[in-house]
Amino acid sequence: MRNAFRLLLWLLLLWASTAAAHASFDDSKLWFERLSDEERSATQTDLILLGYYQYLVDGQFGRGTFDAIAAFQKNQGRATTGVLTDFERRALRDQAGKVDSRLGIELVSDTPAHVAMMIPLRLLSIRNPTDAGTSYVSEDGEFSLETMHVSLADQSFEALFDVMTSPDPERTVTYRSFGAGRFVVSGQIGDYSFYTMFVSAAGEAVGYSLAWGKDYAHEGAVTSVYIASHFTPLGNLPPPDELKKAEGTGGAPPRGAFVLPEDQPDLILLNADITDQTSSEFDRALAARPNVRIVALNSPGGSVDSALKMADEIHKRGLTTFVPRDMGCYSACAYIFFAGIDRQAEGELGVHQISAEVADLVLAQTTLGDVLDALEEFGVHQQVISHMLRTPPDDMYVFSTAELTEFGILSGDPLSITVALEQPQEAPGSSGAAIVHLSSQSDAAEAERSRAYVEGRWSTLFGEAKPEVETAGNVYRVQVPTPSLERANAICAAIKADGGGCYVTAAGS
Repeated sequence: MRNAFRLLLWLLLLWASTAAAHASFDDSKLWFERLSDEERSATQTDLILLGYYQYLVDGQFGRGTFDAIAAFQKNQGRATTGVLTDFERRALRDQAGKVDSRLGIELVSDTPAHVAMMIPLRLLSIRNPTDAGTSYVSEDGEFSLETMHVSLADQSFEALFDVMTSPDPERTVTYRSFGAGRFVVSGQIGDYSFYTMFVSAAGEAVGYSLAWGKDYAHEGAVTSVYIASHFTPLGNLPPPDELKKAEGTGGAPPRGAFVLPEDQPDLILLNADITDQTSSEFDRALAARPNVRIVALNSPGGSVDSALKMADEIHKRGLTTFVPRDMGCYSACAYIFFAGIDRQAEGELGVHQISAEVADLVLAQTTLGDVLDALEEFGVHQQVISHMLRTPPDDMYVFSTAELTEFGILSGDPLSITVALEQPQEAPGSSGAAIVHLSSQSDAAEAERSRAYVEGRWSTLFGEAKPEVETAGNVYRVQVPTPSLERANAICAAIKADGGGCYVTAAGS
């Protein structure tokens, strides 16, 4: 009887854990698909660097992504929900950053091989040219990368794949995958593992082959997938003169969150939510605009750590911060605004408490301490801080025009400049001047489920606006049309503060 009871208990526990896993998968999918495209790719990339994710970065959610997130959470001693909290996302980013630094991963334009790729140059520190590309080898010779290009004038891409997978007494192929424009072959050559990838591009095949000994098993598994996910034939990049033009006056071309108006060389505009990568993008924008004087802000907020890094840089450089008319700066974006030596706001400025789960209470207190220290350094008045601390995370305190002056928020001379985004023509049937994007789904049923979830969770934030599903081919987007960009930014800021994900675009874009 006792054994029968134990068996029954074991079966019940197994059923409960399986049911929980399915529920976690659905929640994880919903959470992941509300992230921006860049945040999805960054999460998968970080999971690759830590050895949890063994697939190419594609920004798409599947069992591999869910298992990788859950494995990371389990390793951290956290609940394996498949949904990363702010604390867990910071931990993931920090740990992956250490691996990145240890390997010394850098973007390399390997002209002899006709490719641009991410290479761990600190690990593969010895570089030599070859007939078809470049050889990169570790100091002990136990890890190597060889880049190459092969003409397809006399053979097809399929024929090259056949050669790479043909029987060989010295080589054992354990995995092979062939697609229209890419193939991968991996296996063993004696005591060494290898991973080879080729991409078809402009009449030739360009690719690389990695080989590593047993002592580099972890680095080999990580590097092979990381490089494959960040590999581009040089023929697919813009011509050098276009890249040079994009770089402006120097440095790498900015990307993602920042706009550099051609007719305003002393201005940088933040026009997106703030992610863990935004501070790095800001560094590149600064490199491209060495004479920058003004940082304009239009953001619903986001990562506190990233915002504080940008704020510190702005304060050190003595830059002016500015919220242009018809734009808004909310939540973590406000910390960036307060860092300006001179501060002007014609649009909206909003603040609220830092959002954190009970499980992350210690982290929340630490983060709040960092914020308060920064605000004190920036000379922010106590009335501003009081409003921030008294406003719940799911609400937003927007300062009135009178308060901007009364609380000493504005400083310096008013700016006589106009910052405007290109406004696309409004699409037929569009019902708002700006759109809050919440998720993208691959079928109508999932999209409707997501829309119902969004409406049930955040209906109080939307007011008269209602979430809807927009169909574009086989993609179903859950979104909320709003009458203004300011309103859209305020809604998105409140959603992010409540643990959700979103981004804002002009209607019709």
